[in-house]
Amino acid sequence: MPTYLVERYLPGRDRAWLEAALARLPRARSGVTYLGSTYVPAEDSCFCRFEAPDAQDVRFVNELAGVPFSRISVATEIRRPAMEGDSR
Repeated sequence: MPTYLVERYLPGRDRAWLEAALARLPRARSGVTYLGSTYVPAEDSCFCRFEAPDAQDVRFVNELAGVPFSRISVATEIRRPAMEGDSR
């Protein structure tokens, strides 16, 4: 299933506001799963990851929760390759 990155620019809002807003996001609804977020306070921005059938489903969940966003894009996560000797 595709992963989507939701970009949020939230000038004048702090981490407490953001955490309360993100708590309104359903963890799983209509095939959409909220995977987590990265908050960048110096840039007044937040980037959230969702797994969903399509971008419209991601848009619906965010609008339903009342959490503002600027853009939704398909994204691919690139993980660090395992290094020889890693115990993970």
